[in-house]
Amino acid sequence: MTTTHIVIFNDTHGWHSERLLAALAPYDIQITLSDLAHCYVDLDHPNGFVIPELGDKWPDAVMVRGIAPGTFEQITLRMDFLHTLSEHHIPVLNSAKAIEHTVDKARTSLRLHNAGLPTPRTWACENKEKAQYIVQAELAKGAELVIKPLFGCQGKGIIKVANPTEFEQADIVGDVFYLQHYIPPYQSEKWQDWRLMVIDGEVCAAMSRHADHWITNFAQGAQCLPATINDELAQLAIKATEAVGADYAGVDLIRDQQGQFTVLEVNSVPAWKGLYQATGIDAAKPLARSIINRIKANTDSQHA
Repeated sequence: MTTTHIVIFNDTHGWHSERLLAALAPYDIQITLSDLAHCYVDLDHPNGFVIPELGDKWPDAVMVRGIAPGTFEQITLRMDFLHTLSEHHIPVLNSAKAIEHTVDKARTSLRLHNAGLPTPRTWACENKEKAQYIVQAELAKGAELVIKPLFGCQGKGIIKVANPTEFEQADIVGDVFYLQHYIPPYQSEKWQDWRLMVIDGEVCAAMSRHADHWITNFAQGAQCLPATINDELAQLAIKATEAVGADYAGVDLIRDQQGQFTVLEVNSVPAWKGLYQATGIDAAKPLARSIINRIKANTDSQHA
């Protein structure tokens, strides 16, 4: 009988990979830790590309836990591998398509907008004069703006613009201006947002993040606390995950000064260490069930 084989891709296998290994241990399957950056195309190979640890075998499923930073060409090649796995009907969590929908913030904004979901007013362009006009027009209305790198995470490289000078001094990454309305906190000087982990259409855990600064990422030192959420928040996070085509996602929500919730971010390769520390809920367990269920469904369909 062939042993079920799962590959976990990450560029640095640490705490998250260890949690996944522990969660998958009861299922008596073979698990390989690999890195997409080590894979390569070889058309002389039966599969067309090689996962070095597997030789000429295909995995039964793949979990994408992390992708190393790289050039546009390097990232494109790594996405090629994930696309190829999906094209061979191998479950990939999350798929290349879902990752592409979320790693690019403009793409995420478009997906959320086209799904009719609340998200901050957003502009993205390459033209500095156009961006300058948007900034001046919005500042004149009393709004503040946030400039974010199109590709970025963990709150790095985010700049708040409250006057034209701050815009002129901003370090723009890749000559792309991704601008969003700054959402002031619901309670003055109390910066807070919510991170909900959605897996297979259900919220498995939620926390609120509190900071003494407007950037509330766990990686930037925010305090994480367990959160009780209502159906409104849960459904918003679930719909945001569906909008980007993800099987699982970390969805960031914020409450505006009118008390309405809006979607800030959807992360298709979310970390959950802060969530675990805040709630005691280990997202690795439902993730393990999710990938095992997909392998079973895939096997059943092939034998039908």
